[in-house]
Amino acid sequence: MRLPTLAAALVLCSSLALRADDTRPPQISDVSASLKGSQVQVSARITDETGVLSAVCHHRSPGGKVEDTPMVKNDFDDVFRASFAGAAGTEYWIEASDLLGNGPATFGSSGKALAVGKAESGKAVAAAGTAKKKKQKAPAHTASRASQPPAVEHFVSPVAPLEGRDLTVKAKIRSEPPVALAVLQARPQGSTAAYTNLPLTRVGGDTWEAQIPASMARGSVEYFITAKNQAGQQTRQGASGADPFVVTFKPGPSEAGDQPSGPYVFSDDPPARVLPGQPILLRVQVVPPTDKGEMPDRVAVLWRGNDAQDQLTDMVKDETGGWGGYKAVLPAQEEGAIFYQVVACDVSTSKCGVDTGSKRKWHATSVASQPVPARPLPLDAVSSKAPPSLPE
Repeated sequence: MRLPTLAAALVLCSSLALRADDTRPPQISDVSASLKGSQVQVSARITDETGVLSAVCHHRSPGGKVEDTPMVKNDFDDVFRASFAGAAGTEYWIEASDLLGNGPATFGSSGKALAVGKAESGKAVAAAGTAKKKKQKAPAHTASRASQPPAVEHFVSPVAPLEGRDLTVKAKIRSEPPVALAVLQARPQGSTAAYTNLPLTRVGGDTWEAQIPASMARGSVEYFITAKNQAGQQTRQGASGADPFVVTFKPGPSEAGDQPSGPYVFSDDPPARVLPGQPILLRVQVVPPTDKGEMPDRVAVLWRGNDAQDQLTDMVKDETGGWGGYKAVLPAQEEGAIFYQVVACDVSTSKCGVDTGSKRKWHATSVASQPVPARPLPLDAVSSKAPPSLPE
């Protein structure tokens, strides 16, 4: 009874190994083009062992400007098609890349373009479209409904992560059929270089994660999340439309020998105003000042609301906040002001830090339904709830 299980495991391992070793670009075959009225229709069979990420048909009138039309995959086979305005003699060629960045594979080129209306040797045939073709039956389908491409859900954390450190990016990917492959494609913002493909790994349920490595964690990085399911349908998700997600890294402690002022480095963006009657969400990133340092054992918000009473609320790990991300939700307040500090300590509270740099300094945030001209006056006070080891 164990043989089928063992066989299945071997097949799975073999499949994963093939994906990891895939260095070949997609294969393009069975290329054809036809002219119907004023529309050129191009089709090609494009296959790849890890999946086709993009296929583009470049085309131009003889001696004209080159235009690009994305090729769309058929839901039921590996045939990609494109349609665009043209006439007999329109020149075209095809490029395709896979999900791991291999390619582009080409069929034809700018210097050796194919021409609609002329027969080509090999696998490409272009016809004027006047010959009658036998009508083929559409493939029979037994499924009660068509499957959909994967749905990708991801939000960029509002807290800027520290540069020079690995950044974990999490996303929710839902698909039926199951997800076959998922990658995060990243590059410096504004760059024209090819995207670097970083594998996304399932960490439980619909949650997947990838790491932007420390070597890329500088300035602003743009990225897409691409997922493909076992039916061959794929989604390339960005912030909106063709715009990628963007994360901007915050400079960390100087690497020129400066000593940090405390045991932890804080990165947060205190709100200038919050609405009355609404819970108050606070986010922060807390990390050691060096790679050999230790993370805090406790991170909390020391805050003072409308009742002028100091309270200490523990923060919890923020999965969307990257390495060292924490968050807390404070209760709603009435019109007025709220003051707070983010405090981090080791288990014995002998080593503590505060995000304002001093236990006497507090963030000041207005609680108001309308914009106010300035923040409330800051506090200059030491709370009885502050750990004794906080810096002055």
